[in-house]
Amino acid sequence: MEELHKELSEKKAELRCLQDELSTRDNERASDGSLQSLRSMVMALQKENSDLKIAKGSLYEELVNMESTTQKVDNSTSDVDNFSDVEKVKDEMASLKKALQGAFHERDRALQNLSRLKQHLLDKDLEDQEKMDEDSKVIEELRAICEQQRAHIVQLERALKVEMTKQEESKKTINDERSRSNEQIEDLQYKLANCMNALESKDQELLNLQSALGQYYAESEAKERLGDDLAMAREALAKLSESLKVANQGIEISRREKDEVVAKLSQAEKMLADGKRSLQKLEDDNSRLRHALEQSMTTVNRMSLDSDNSVDRRIVIKLLVTYFQRNHSKEVLDLMVRMLGFSEEDKQRIGSAQSNVGKVVVRGVLGLPGRLVGGLVGGNSAGKSTHAPQDNQSFADLWVDFLLKETEEREKQKASEAAARLSHEENQTTSRSA
Repeated sequence: MEELHKELSEKKAELRCLQDELSTRDNERASDGSLQSLRSMVMALQKENSDLKIAKGSLYEELVNMESTTQKVDNSTSDVDNFSDVEKVKDEMASLKKALQGAFHERDRALQNLSRLKQHLLDKDLEDQEKMDEDSKVIEELRAICEQQRAHIVQLERALKVEMTKQEESKKTINDERSRSNEQIEDLQYKLANCMNALESKDQELLNLQSALGQYYAESEAKERLGDDLAMAREALAKLSESLKVANQGIEISRREKDEVVAKLSQAEKMLADGKRSLQKLEDDNSRLRHALEQSMTTVNRMSLDSDNSVDRRIVIKLLVTYFQRNHSKEVLDLMVRMLGFSEEDKQRIGSAQSNVGKVVVRGVLGLPGRLVGGLVGGNSAGKSTHAPQDNQSFADLWVDFLLKETEEREKQKASEAAARLSHEENQTTSRSA
């Protein structure tokens, strides 16, 4: 019970930590208000650019007007070039050109600053977008973890309530049985005391009767009466002893029931601890199996890249054995050519080598020295006809049989593994239900 309370408090603490982390993520989002200042700066630069464009237009109009006036002055004063007003106009026009060039320079610099700030703003937006995406993913993961933790906490609370109700019920039944047994013991003790008082009174009565009968009656009559009273007292005493035995048996039965209830309670606590250990073990096995699955997937992906150019060694061995058992069958040779992917030159060499016998054919197929292949085949060439199949079964049928045997062995192995896994899961479920 204390372990369940402790685990529940730990889960609640983890849930609070996750909520705090979510709140910090939200605060970090709120702290990105610097973008607004950058946007306001860009707006100010755009406004300044528009003002510069307006000033540029006005200066350009003034320049055009000044050029027109200078042309008029030049036309009207062609005879008097050294007039002082013409010099003033030329100086003013040169100053206006300088001012226009300065305005052009300011405009170019403002455009450069504007493009740089726009690029910076775009980069900042992209970074913020990526950060927000990552934060949203992390938030979703944290929310999923929170939901899982909440579900686990709810399950633990339910299990705790169930165990508490069971313990309360068991305690209640034990207390009820104890109270009933105490009441029965008190009743039996009260009956026993009454019986003892009755016996004492009977003894006193017997003494009184003996004294009275000795005085008034004869000795025989006194003996008969005393014998009758004694028999009655013995019968009553036997009845009281039987009732006392029954009471003792009831007390023993109640004690046994109490011991059984205590044993069941200890067994339930032990099963609860075993369930916790099995749950932890299952979680550890699940993590290990997930890790092994990831490693197996990476291995399978790595092996699948190289599996296109590889051929099983057992297939090649089976093909060679069948080829020699079939007395260099053309069908087996064609199948080897298709499966091993021979080139056209290799096919021509194999076709030219089919006219030869024994070692020359082997040299054309494998590209090995005839002496080496002859050593591999050895004395089996003499008894070749004894090992060859007697029926007309083709090599394709033999190959199908070989593949069927391989698949049957794999299926049997998988079935045995599945049966073992199923039996293990059933044992775990039975232990949990118990």
